[in-house]
Amino acid sequence: MNEQLKPEEISIEVKLELLKICNDVMNNIVTPKELIKDLEKLVSQISLSV
Repeated sequence: MNEQLKPEEISIEVKLELLKICNDVMNNIVTPKELIKDLEKLVSQISLSV
């Protein structure tokens, strides 16, 4: 269960979504509630792609 994904195994869509989330956080344009929702969505995307 402690498997780590190799960078090439993570889809470009997931990488772009993570970049968007990071950008929103850096620019303080996301509420904590929205951040949690976005991260949960991202985790489910990663889980589906594995």
